[in-house]
Amino acid sequence: MLKKAIAVTLLITTVFTHPVIFKNGKVFWVSQNPNFSDIRLGVSKKNNWLIGVRVLEDRKSNDVFALLNNNFLIKRNNILNSQSNLYLLSSVGLNTENSKAMATVGIHGDWENRNFMVMEMFEYFSHNSSWVSNTRLAYSPFVVDYSKVSTWFIAQYRVEYSKNDFSYLFIPIIRLYKKNYLIELGSNGKESFLSFMTHF
Repeated sequence: MLKKAIAVTLLITTVFTHPVIFKNGKVFWVSQNPNFSDIRLGVSKKNNWLIGVRVLEDRKSNDVFALLNNNFLIKRNNILNSQSNLYLLSSVGLNTENSKAMATVGIHGDWENRNFMVMEMFEYFSHNSSWVSNTRLAYSPFVVDYSKVSTWFIAQYRVEYSKNDFSYLFIPIIRLYKKNYLIELGSNGKESFLSFMTHF
């Protein structure tokens, strides 16, 4: 029963950033998009709180930050055959070049069932005073069990507001995951997206 509960938890929480996983579970995550390269290692101290370390590179400015990372599950609703989650996200640390303080704060919300997912994540980055919105709509045409490869087709739309500048980016993404391994690959012909994640 415990193994089944853990498997279901892993399957359900494999949505985007894995803000929180099962208690004492660890997560390693590498992500690269046109704006940031992001490496994270974390552990869920409770079933609603993940803490870890993060190395974040701003690919536009080439600034690199070493950060402590916190993700907190505010609310989870389990509905018949679906689930919704609301998370508070934060990071605090230093620029590795000049030791200048840097912080991020954000909120993440999602709803999903076995075929559809909707997600919104809104974050603030202090080093460049930017607000970033990431929206995802996803569809999985095949419902499979935990031991098989799950395939999702994702439409991701990113909007950034920074110092009166506005930019947006649309990238189609394919996600493949099996058991505790996930990979996402995306491209719009000009820009690309890559993410790899594992739980242990």
